[in-house]
Order: sequence, then structure tokens, then C-alpha cells
Amino acid sequence: MKNKKNIIALFSAALVLASCSSNTNKFGRIDQFDENLPVPEPVSEIVKVKPIGGGAVIWVKIPDDQNIKGVVATYERNGKTIDAKISRYVDSLSIVGYADTLSHHVKICTFNADEVRSSAVDMDFNPKSPVIRTVKPTVAAAAGGVKINITGNSDKENLAVCLLRDTDLDDFDKSVKDIKWVEVTTLFTASDNVTLTRRGLEAQKAIFGVYIRDRWGNFSDTLKVLLTPGVEIQIPKTGFKYYDPGDDNCFSMSEENSTYPVSGLWDGSGNSSSPHFLAIGKCPVPCWLTIDMGLVAQLSRIATLPRINYNIWRDAHPRDFEFWGSMNPTGKTGSNEHGFDDSWFCLGKFTQYKPSGYEEDGSVGTITNEDITYFNGGNDFELNSDDYPHAFDQLRYLRIVFLDTFSTFELSNATEAAGIQFGEVTPYGEVVK
Repeated sequence: MKNKKNIIALFSAALVLASCSSNTNKFGRIDQFDENLPVPEPVSEIVKVKPIGGGAVIWVKIPDDQNIKGVVATYERNGKTIDAKISRYVDSLSIVGYADTLSHHVKICTFNADEVRSSAVDMDFNPKSPVIRTVKPTVAAAAGGVKINITGNSDKENLAVCLLRDTDLDDFDKSVKDIKWVEVTTLFTASDNVTLTRRGLEAQKAIFGVYIRDRWGNFSDTLKVLLTPGVEIQIPKTGFKYYDPGDDNCFSMSEENSTYPVSGLWDGSGNSSSPHFLAIGKCPVPCWLTIDMGLVAQLSRIATLPRINYNIWRDAHPRDFEFWGSMNPTGKTGSNEHGFDDSWFCLGKFTQYKPSGYEEDGSVGTITNEDITYFNGGNDFELNSDDYPHAFDQLRYLRIVFLDTFSTFELSNATEAAGIQFGEVTPYGEVVK
């Protein structure tokens, strides 16, 4: 038995040696340093330099030298030495992360398998304005908080949007570095035009500040404003119930006959593993349903949740919404666009927002990670009386109009939907009585 073990050990060692010998070339081992490996030839030519926001793309001509493993560009950024590498099979290098448009120096070398570098080719370039200089944040009061609109991110860089607050109004005339800021939140986006909202803030006048941070740690200037968030509460749902004035046209709302009842819209779940609302059958387009809130309120916004993580951005998810209010619906025919009785007034019309944007023809197109997060996080449809004069009128009955789903949007002149699925509806505002 002992001799058998010795034979096995010797055989294994032979295999290891054979394997090692196969990982060699005429210059020696490729997986450890070999001082005899020749220094590679330098880059033959800088073919093209294209300035970009905060950097540049540099095209190089790589010589036909089998010793070359890749090309490296070395530059200083924010006091640190940065190496940007490419393999020998790629011809362009990206220099990124500058916060200015000044002239910057780059050394470009080839390198071999032992990371030995060739002599350097030196060059200078001026970046275009970086995103932290082109991005334009604006801040406004919102119901229960503030909203921040971001534009100017045409390259769709990953950005952190930092919201600050100081409740001492005497600090407003100080420079931004001397204000006693408290960080409220950091929001993230890679969109060119997006509105980010922070709720849950006291309806107290305060100094708010916003600055943008990029992924290399560069900061924009800080914008400061005086704002007073609007007063609002979540409207209690304990008295909510389905109500048909006689003109709801969606489908049968019988709670007994549905696994996904209309009450799933206000049960507090709003996700795919708990009860949600699902209408199955030939639903007219548009179609609507009515909720009796059991109280009188003035609304400031309406939050919605989808059926989370289920066929997102397609199929039976609503794409375009309307919300209407009434104090005393009759179910009779009226003069408004849908033929509702004249007690109804429009609170607002909304489209499911997509951070990366829809295609020119309205199709969904590419779905980014930010799109997925936003979709599953739901919508905040903020009401405004500039576009809808009755948006803040008192109401007891809330009507949800589904103008189309993602499926029907893709069909020309669709008159019915195979189904509509929805997670949760949560109105916010003030209870009148």
C-alpha cells in the first residue's frame, strides 16, 4: 500500500510539472516575472483625441510587437495617480473624472506580461465641461417635502443628489460653507431630466441646499433656497370602499367573485405576494372605477404602487392615468370628456414615468436598473391647480381612470384591454371632515 501511495504522488508531481511547462513561451514563464522578457515597443502614434465631459477618449496605434500585452495611460486626478489600461486588442483609452476644463497631462505606454512599460508618449488635452458643471438642479416645495429637478446630464452619468437643511433662517445670508447644514438624504440618478422628491418633512420654513456629487468624488456648487414644505397627511383608508354610482364601466366589482378584489387597492399591501387588484376580461379602454373614501378631503398628491416585480414595463400595468373627484356623483351623463356627470372634476392626468425615457415612438425601449427601481417604488402624482383648476377642491369620491395599459398602448386604436393589474392607491392631503 505504501508503494502504491508513492507511485500516485510521483505521478501527480509529474502532471504538475507538465502543466507548468505548458504555460511557457520562448521568453519563459508568463505567470511570473522574467527579467529576460524584452521591453515592449512604445505606442506608434496618437491617432485621435476626442474631449468629453471631464475627460477624453484617446485612440492609439499599437505596434506589431508580440511582447505587448496592453496599453496604459497614466495621469493625475484629485492628487492621485490613475492608470487606465486596455488590452492590445483595443485601440482607445478613456480618461475620466476631471472637474474642470483645464489642460491635463497624460503619459501613454505599452506594457508586457510582467507589467514592464515602454518609453512614454506624452500628450496634453482639455476636457469638456464635466457633468457637475453642466447639471442644473432646481428645488421647490412639495406636499410634505421638497422636490428636486435635475437637468443637464446629457451623458447620463451616475450622480448623487445631496439634500441639506438648516432650520436657522438667520443663516441664509452666510456663505454655503458656513451654514449649519444637516444632511437630509442622498438620492441617486443617471437620468437627464428627472424630478426626485423627499417627503416626510415638517411644514416649517427652512434653508435647503442641494449639491451634486459624481462617482469620482467631485462636487458641484451648492444651491440654497428658502422653502416651506406643504402640510399633508396620508388620508386614512379605514373607511374606503368600492362604490358604483351607476356608470363605472370596468367590470364586475363583486368581492366574492374575485381572487384579486378591488379592495386590494387600499389594503396596505401593494406587492406581488399579497392581495392586489386585477381586472380580467374585456375591459374597455379607457375604463374607470370609483372609491368612496368615507370622508371629505382636499388632496395634494396620490401615490400608487404597481404589482411589484411582475412583468414590469409591459402587459397589464397601467401606463396613463387620470384621477377625478366628486362630492355627490349621480351616475348620469354629463358634459365632460368621458361623459361623467357634472359633479366630477379632474384632479390630474399622469403617465407612468420612466427615468431613462421612452423611445421617440413611445415604446418602452431599453430598461435600466434605475427604471426597475423607480417602477417598483411606485409613483407620486402631485396635483397642481395651474393645469387643473379643481385639483384642490374638496371630494369624498375618488375615481381612477385607466386610459391605457402598456399592452394597449402598443396596439393602434385598441378599444379594450385583456386585463388591468394594480397594487395600491394612497391619497395624501388634509381631511376636511
